[in-house]
Amino acid sequence: MKKRFLTLVLALGLILALAPAAMAAVTADQLRQVFPQAPATGQTQTSPTLPAGPASETYPQVPAAGQTLTRGEFAALLARAAGLQLDDATANQGEAWYVPAVMALKEKGVIRGYPDGLLHADQPVTLLEGAVMASRVLALPDGVVAPEVKGSLGRDSWGYTPYAWLVRVGLLLPGQDAEAPLTVDSAIEFLTRVFGSNAEAEKIIEAARQAQLEIKDLKFSGSIAVTVSPLPEAAGKMPPITMQGEVESEFSYPLNLHQKMDMTMSLPVDKMPGNDLPPGVPPGGKMQMATEQYLVDDTMYQKIEAPGMEQPQWMKLPKEALPDLEALIEQSRNAATMPGGIAPELKDNFHFQYLGEGVEDGHRVHHIACYGLINDWQTLIKALPGGLTPEIEQDLQEAGGIFKSMSSWSVEAIGVEDNLTYASEMSILVSFADQFQGVAIPIETMTINTKVTDYQYDSGVKIEVPAEALAAPELPLTPPPPEEKSSEVPQVKG
Repeated sequence: MKKRFLTLVLALGLILALAPAAMAAVTADQLRQVFPQAPATGQTQTSPTLPAGPASETYPQVPAAGQTLTRGEFAALLARAAGLQLDDATANQGEAWYVPAVMALKEKGVIRGYPDGLLHADQPVTLLEGAVMASRVLALPDGVVAPEVKGSLGRDSWGYTPYAWLVRVGLLLPGQDAEAPLTVDSAIEFLTRVFGSNAEAEKIIEAARQAQLEIKDLKFSGSIAVTVSPLPEAAGKMPPITMQGEVESEFSYPLNLHQKMDMTMSLPVDKMPGNDLPPGVPPGGKMQMATEQYLVDDTMYQKIEAPGMEQPQWMKLPKEALPDLEALIEQSRNAATMPGGIAPELKDNFHFQYLGEGVEDGHRVHHIACYGLINDWQTLIKALPGGLTPEIEQDLQEAGGIFKSMSSWSVEAIGVEDNLTYASEMSILVSFADQFQGVAIPIETMTINTKVTDYQYDSGVKIEVPAEALAAPELPLTPPPPEEKSSEVPQVKG
């Protein structure tokens, strides 16, 4: 299973090497069409089968802009905005018109009951409740840590984590009253923003892609943090794992690169089974690892330092073990000139929001947020650039069995004058399936956070492979067969 997790990370890296495209937006008029006409004045609809009890009265006409929405009515708007397919067969005669939407969202875990076990679909919905439901549609996992934001909601609130993520990407304003009830207009405005894209942001992103095509070389440094969180029921059997490190990268287009990464992995001793650390892990549960790699003239050289290893040595990876790197780079860069900048298979998965201007590293910048989700592994596979080896393609196909969904949340600072990126911060949140090949998966989520604040363009990068790397032996594609033991019976002299 370890191989499958590594392959999943590879797939995410390849996908995120391409900038995501804007999602087809839902309009306010389309959402208003969700509300039905009444069958006759004075008639009502009730919902005897809904756990929430009686449903609200259906409208004799489209509700007024300032009218407060119920949870059930908001569910119908949310289902339409997210493009969910509803099963009208779930509604019985006489039930509220929004029953199919409520049941569909309940099945997906988007709308959940109160402590009393009821859904209360006929009760007013607050902005916070609507935001939490929208974040679940966007595949924000329950177990993730809230980002640092300035907002009006207290950290002890039940909905603070999704609230903070939506504030981060500009979908909620810090000063908004999260406990205020949603009206028809405020709900429609919120959902069209969540499931749409800002035209100005799209324009800036497209200009940034075009500017990247003119770059001859690039240097950047930043940080990366990975957190693997086990399921609550796996406590005592599997500890949470965190990895933090620093990354330095140099690119000389079209194909040369040099990268160094220093990582520290932490295993909490008090949460290990039996409070025992695995063999080779130093006391305290912290392991230092370092990697360095070069890609020059279609050849990759790599050096790894980790606890328990002998003196680190350079190794050369055989070309047969690598994908067609030139094809990968070329396809990735060409994607920037296409409408939306990405493979068509993913164009409906992501959204852009304009957050305003600021200053980064002395440059005036636009701050652009991007967020979205992928919950179909095959769609992700189709979006990968060509040039992968058959072995990698097979591993990617098999790795899909551990995957449930992935959401991406990022903010990028793009220069006002030159359209180049000067800072970026991205969070990738991965949820896992309950089982893989009949074996329970004890992991709830994996979070990958990257932050880059030091971009340097066209600084004359020259990538030269050190002599010891050039002289390194080539890593064999397959390990040598074990030596056969002789079956002859040794003769004893004497």
